[in-house]
Amino acid sequence: MLWLAVYFPHWLLQYQGYHQGLPQGSELALFERQSSQILIASSAAAKLGVETGQSLATAQALSPSLQLLAYEPSLSQEASHWLCQWSYGYSARVVPPVCPFEQARQKKPNESPSLTDTLLLEVGSMAKVFGGLDRLISQYHKTAQDYGLECQFALGENALLAQLGARYRPMFRQAGEPSDDYWPLSQKNEPLSQENAPLSQENTRLLRDNEPQGMSVAPAYPQGAEIEEVAPEVLAQQAYGQERLSQEELSQERLSQEEFVQVTLAQIASLPVSVLPLPQHVLQALENMGLTQVKALLTLPFKELGERFGETVLTLLARLKGQLPQVHEFYQMPESYRHKLALLYEVSHLEGLAFPLGRMLGTLSAYLVQRQQAVLALSLTLVFRDLNLAPLRCEIRYPFAEHRADALLKLCRVQLERLTLEAPVTSLAIQADTLVALSVQTPHWWQGEGESDASMRLLSLLEARLGADKVKGLENHSHHLPEQSWQSRSLSQNRLGAQGRKGASQDAMVSGSNLCAEPRASYQGKTRALSEEATLFTDLFHGLCDGRIRPNWLLRQPEPIGQESVSLLKGPERLHSPWSASPPRDYYLARRHHGGLCWVFRTPEGLFLQGWFG
Repeated sequence: MLWLAVYFPHWLLQYQGYHQGLPQGSELALFERQSSQILIASSAAAKLGVETGQSLATAQALSPSLQLLAYEPSLSQEASHWLCQWSYGYSARVVPPVCPFEQARQKKPNESPSLTDTLLLEVGSMAKVFGGLDRLISQYHKTAQDYGLECQFALGENALLAQLGARYRPMFRQAGEPSDDYWPLSQKNEPLSQENAPLSQENTRLLRDNEPQGMSVAPAYPQGAEIEEVAPEVLAQQAYGQERLSQEELSQERLSQEEFVQVTLAQIASLPVSVLPLPQHVLQALENMGLTQVKALLTLPFKELGERFGETVLTLLARLKGQLPQVHEFYQMPESYRHKLALLYEVSHLEGLAFPLGRMLGTLSAYLVQRQQAVLALSLTLVFRDLNLAPLRCEIRYPFAEHRADALLKLCRVQLERLTLEAPVTSLAIQADTLVALSVQTPHWWQGEGESDASMRLLSLLEARLGADKVKGLENHSHHLPEQSWQSRSLSQNRLGAQGRKGASQDAMVSGSNLCAEPRASYQGKTRALSEEATLFTDLFHGLCDGRIRPNWLLRQPEPIGQESVSLLKGPERLHSPWSASPPRDYYLARRHHGGLCWVFRTPEGLFLQGWFG
């Protein structure tokens, strides 16, 4: 397998920043409630001196505009699920990232830790789907940038080497990101000499400070290459006097032309031993023995290492060399959707929930598209600042099964207009369990583009604004009397019934057309409808009809009519059920003297009008 490792240094902060609508580059920090200490700070906050382990007072003194986020275990779960969900569109084999704080909290004695903040995707089987690895990684990188995520990449057939490479030997990285070693990687997989030793911290800092903003190409060049070489695109732009390409465009262009080199063990050998996922007491013992680099550890005999450090070190080295397989727990898309978001501020009016709710519904839309499903109803829960108040739970209905983000938000906002907040809201959650197969409306050739879809959107909006009991459609009912052969039903109930039958998508489309009271031409074609209409009148006036034609319009209840006001054209046709106590009816096609074809019936009580022909 070919693995793509993606290192997200600030994924917990950037998950919150994206869903809360914070501008990119904001000064953010995650802190622990119990100790009131900083766990991690964003790049903007780190530039002002905010560091891990500082007290909240010190951090706020260094950065007055610092926004503090309290860490909760649910935050890492939601963020990991979000990362894996949109990454699932690039590979079916996704290994979720490990949260460093959860790993430290749940760590058992003598247990080997995992590499944190790194997501794995199996991309070898997906290269042809995207037209090559360069396009796959380029599209993934673009999506990550759209979400405001900083990331670093590395490729390798060994997943552990790829994870180490993404963090310490990336193909390309965000400018300003910390890294222990920026020396070029050897394309010949030769051990690095002493001349290629890591830079000192001071020199590394100077290199970082002098780098341009935006994306910079990784140090994954062949040994001896010119790192300061100007790209041909820039020279061409300067020669013709045009504007220079932006750093983002240059990064994407270089990425598309990059010849990806897989991370090898020789390239990881010069890294310090502290980067290996080993227990702290083992790392301390290695340092006390003078083993400071990975290559020094690799040269020692396995037998002596096992006797001194135990099975943990031997297992790790065997996995680094590819001698032992690595067990991965792949991400599984859940059957239902749940998403909870703690707000950074209190919201006292419903309009303030529009932005975070829109981001959450956008994530739901991506989930539905990936699973080729649509949602009929979702549950929205609002948690108030006053914990004595019960959370407000409301059901948002989508009668025609929606999956688009804009339509999900629009109908949700309309239905929320009827609510009143009793107290400020501090968090919200959505849950979608009523999912159905996605049915794409394809307009017929005689319809305007999107006409059917527009009708369904209008009906959904009317039901959301007026209520499900105010907007109804018609459906057939098994009864021999015409006035009882139909009944009204809400659109949502009709949609649920259609999905339960075989051929749910087409049934729902036809049912939707009937419920909308659309003309016959909308589902059979104008040509056929006009032909049948002409045949109807021909049969009526030439006596070829045997009474089986039914009118387009039925009265809710039959109305008495005088014999002298109509002329009977054809009939009778008797309707009677032996299990019914009602008297038999003899139906006729008739014409009113004032004009119009109608359907009448005779009983011992007299003549009654049943319906009209259109």
